[in-house]
Amino acid sequence: MFQQISVPMEISGDGRDLLLCGDATQPLPELQALEGQAQCVYMDPPFMTGEMFTRRRRFGQHGWQTGRPSVEYPAYSDRFASREEYLSTLRGLVQRAHQLLKNTGVMYLHLDWRASAYGRLICDEIFGEEMFLNEIVWSYESGGRARKYFSRKHDVILMYSKTSRYHFDLHAVPLKRTVVRHNHMRRGVDEDGRAYSAITSGGKEYRYYDDDPVYPGDVWTDISHLQQRDPERTGYATQKPLKLLDRLLRPVVKPGSLVCDLCCGAGTTLLAAQKLGCRVAGVEISPEALLIARSRLTTDNMTLICPCTDDPATLEGTYDATSGLTMLTGFDAPHEAFPPLSRALDALESWSAGVMENGVLHTESAFGRTTKQPSLPQFCILSQPAPNACVSTVDAAGRRRVYQWQE
Repeated sequence: MFQQISVPMEISGDGRDLLLCGDATQPLPELQALEGQAQCVYMDPPFMTGEMFTRRRRFGQHGWQTGRPSVEYPAYSDRFASREEYLSTLRGLVQRAHQLLKNTGVMYLHLDWRASAYGRLICDEIFGEEMFLNEIVWSYESGGRARKYFSRKHDVILMYSKTSRYHFDLHAVPLKRTVVRHNHMRRGVDEDGRAYSAITSGGKEYRYYDDDPVYPGDVWTDISHLQQRDPERTGYATQKPLKLLDRLLRPVVKPGSLVCDLCCGAGTTLLAAQKLGCRVAGVEISPEALLIARSRLTTDNMTLICPCTDDPATLEGTYDATSGLTMLTGFDAPHEAFPPLSRALDALESWSAGVMENGVLHTESAFGRTTKQPSLPQFCILSQPAPNACVSTVDAAGRRRVYQWQE
């Protein structure tokens, strides 16, 4: 039978990427080991809104196929006892980012109108005013309009470098040129058939070809806020679009660079970094959010450090230590928000199998529900069978548990 145990660490492959459940402002050994190695640190911390945020996740095979049922759970609290408490947290994050960065590295701090002025002063103090690079304005359209003042429809992303030797390549983010017909610009086509606008100044003609790229300034209006039905959505509150993080990362990283997100939420920064061939390290205080992040990432070489839920939930199945065949037949993890089960494993969102070595679970096979693959395989075969085989589970509410086979 499978017996529930507590195993906070899982490693797959060489474990070079890191997902860590914890508070990045506190001394975390796994994070301290990365000091001076990060090429980029991005942070999207709470904004001091005073709100309680929720998340929605699809439930079971039918939910992942159709979008219904979709269950709402608590996500995180953006409430602080005082402004001083919030600023102390923000200061701790910026200090940690400075410690993690290598000398060529860059930090992004993503805030809104509530905290951006405080963030600028804190960053000036820790990084130095001379290391300020940009105040990027991300302007977007979203629901709701103010009547007593101009609607607040932008975030601010502060950009600082560790030293003056930082890496930045603007040519990594070309944009298509928007052709605007100005009265003083002459339109033409050259001998190769390329359209252009031209102006003559001081007896010299200057041509601006339609197919030449342009590059972003510090006000971005072309990246939209995620809409309710956007296929990127994970159900996690305040999720940022992948396109935004891609643009932030491309100019400052290279393949193999380490990218850290100290408030990684649902993992958008880490996903964008992986797509660029980077190593990643994500820290998140909420275990449920951290496990959503893991579900989006390539985890072939991942170290996960995340607590287990301690409750009577049961996993049913069989394991053959000779062949390595691991079979799941039932999963009972009650939750007040769960709808009635239509299949035995509906309450299970993902699972992985592996063996225990020195108190660490080394996983070999991993499976998770997606909209493209809403069903979960019920069995796998371990290539190196062992008596102490384990199954790590994440239920539909984002709670992690580990079970070890006992004869």
